Amino acid sequence: MPLAFLAPVALLSAALSGVLGMGGGIVLLAAMAAVLPVGVVVPVHGVVQLASNASRALTLLRHTNRPIVFAYAPAMIVGAWLGLQLYRDGGIPWFRPAIGALVLSFLLWDRFRPKRLRFPLAAYVPAGIGGGFLTITIGAAGPYLAAFFLRDDLDRKEIVATKAVIQTFGHFLKIPAFLSIGFDYRGELGLILPLLACVIAGTWLGTRLLHRLPERTFRALFRIALVILAIRLLASPWL
Repeated sequence: MPLAFLAPVALLSAALSGVLGMGGGIVLLAAMAAVLPVGVVVPVHGVVQLASNASRALTLLRHTNRPIVFAYAPAMIVGAWLGLQLYRDGGIPWFRPAIGALVLSFLLWDRFRPKRLRFPLAAYVPAGIGGGFLTITIGAAGPYLAAFFLRDDLDRKEIVATKAVIQTFGHFLKIPAFLSIGFDYRGELGLILPLLACVIAGTWLGTRLLHRLPERTFRALFRIALVILAIRLLASPWL
């Protein structure tokens, strides 16, 4: 039964994102893709991740970097519209290796970049268009978005909170997008509702762990998670 498999995965993936600010969405997406019909995965994943990110965003709301949110989030609307024009059933699989390559290139660049670097705020506008496009076509833009948070001027709570707010908005955009092409959310409530409860519980667990995690440890884990996810995305055509 898919729910028996997906419920613990949803709880643990939300806890992972609560600690690292990323990773859980890709884990859950991969699990859903393994047991659900292709055309169901991205729409259902979006609703579940909406709850996961929203609960995390509310918990850490006071740590949100609002200028980044206001630059990135509105641009996602444009990207989501573009992505919907290309979406067919399970999306566009070859974009996953492209994202993996992008994330690895950002990590390599981060290794040799000047100290005290800050992305200009204007860079988050085209980044938002890309993020909106990817959240529709492949279902998760977390690794892509995470690369823009390798900054010296954000602490771990700001990273997790700001990403959560942005991704909440991105997953919210999926609902009207997929309704517009006829997806039946009511027919999937038996799966969606239990998974919502699991990700909310997992978020509570993960954010408690976040407050106990040292800054240096957080950043090391954040980069390790990025590398693992990037490799997973690069290898996705053969998995």
